[in-house]
Amino acid sequence: PTSTFMLSAGSSSITERPVLASPVDGPATQLCSVCGDFSSGYHYGVWTCEGCKAFFKRSVQGKNNFVCPATNHCTIDKTRRRRCQACRLRKCYEAGMIRDVPLLATACSSRLTRLARRHCMVIKSLKQLEKNASHGTEASKVMLGGVASVGIIHILLEAEPPKLLCMRSPGEPLTEASMMTLFTDLATKEMVHIVSWAKKIPGFMELDLPVKIQLLENSWVEVLITGLIWRSMEQQDTLVFASDLVFTRQLH
Repeated sequence: PTSTFMLSAGSSSITERPVLASPVDGPATQLCSVCGDFSSGYHYGVWTCEGCKAFFKRSVQGKNNFVCPATNHCTIDKTRRRRCQACRLRKCYEAGMIRDVPLLATACSSRLTRLARRHCMVIKSLKQLEKNASHGTEASKVMLGGVASVGIIHILLEAEPPKLLCMRSPGEPLTEASMMTLFTDLATKEMVHIVSWAKKIPGFMELDLPVKIQLLENSWVEVLITGLIWRSMEQQDTLVFASDLVFTRQLH
């Protein structure tokens, strides 16, 4: 059997799990993080089989008073997973299963939809301002906080963060572990760029420090996603995380 690396949800440790060939499906298949059976997919934040997925769902939706009849260290595997519900649920949590993952996915989807609509409105407004400015109309001279609208556009263009580079070694294979490291490093770099960019936004530096911190804490996810959208707009079926880290639908 070969091996693959995976990051367990709710944990910062990267573990190595075996990947075996399924006797039914043929291709390499992830194993259930709870009992070691062949997994049916990524459920509640980790790879699990249908049995452990259903067990966890029932356990977190209703009231459970599971009590281990032994020492709370029962072996949970494919053949003994039904013998102790208390230890099975404990192992679900230890594997990284999170009860609110479906809710988080729904919330993220709604957030992305709102962000996309807002992005379209901003682009439309900027195009209209550029059109007005090119024709020299009075609308281009509207003042926002003492700065002309066209002036704000130039300020924002000058404040645009530098291009992101992940600096991945040529020919380095992309495993789950290496991808998590790349994404973490990219997010760290982009957070530094976001702070520098925010300081150049007209009026931001005049705000009180607690307000600045709250604004950054409440908007950094949207800014990161907007950056990803902006870099990927010109390429179809492609996500441009950095100039040297591009994923196409075919690769996925």
